[in-house]
Amino acid sequence: MALAGLPPSNQLSAPFYHLSRRLAAVIFGRFYRLEVTGGSNWPSNGPGILCPKHQRWEDIPVVGLAFPKPLYYIAKVELFRYPMLRRLMLALGGVPLDRGRPQATLSSFRYAERLLYQRQYLVLFPEGTYVPGRVGPGKHRLIQLLLKLQNRDGLTPLAFLPVGISYQPQTPGYKVRVRLGAPVYAPGPAQAPELTQTLMEQIAQLCD
Repeated sequence: MALAGLPPSNQLSAPFYHLSRRLAAVIFGRFYRLEVTGGSNWPSNGPGILCPKHQRWEDIPVVGLAFPKPLYYIAKVELFRYPMLRRLMLALGGVPLDRGRPQATLSSFRYAERLLYQRQYLVLFPEGTYVPGRVGPGKHRLIQLLLKLQNRDGLTPLAFLPVGISYQPQTPGYKVRVRLGAPVYAPGPAQAPELTQTLMEQIAQLCD
């Protein structure tokens, strides 16, 4: 069953986002030691699209804790099926998109477009699903759609930022390394497959 995208009124709740981030820092701090490098690669101005490695559910809060700015997560529309979870995810910056049928969530894509015009930062896991223990193939279709927005009505070139995440078990908890790579750009949608391949190669290096 197809699910609708975002109604016009839904958007990230900044107070709730920052409160949740502080709570997550306290809770995750009991089990994880976060080490973030590559901060100098962060663009001085948006828009930007973070492209992290995806291997476990913890990647989502880890990325949110690693980078101080509010982030908007592009997520599978199926995750928004349940009303309570949907409201929570929308308040935390979730953007439901159907990768296979973008027209089914057109309002969400327009919302993502509006965020880019506002110089915000999106999070897109290019593997599209959990791939533990290795770097899986990247999916370029959504990247291609985003690249179509470049230079439209003054939208600046989109910076795609590869992010490596590695979990290193230690006692009593995990050390989690997050490494931000240099921005990757492409002139247009025709280069989406090449851009995606470059991102995956960079992500693999950043996870070593």
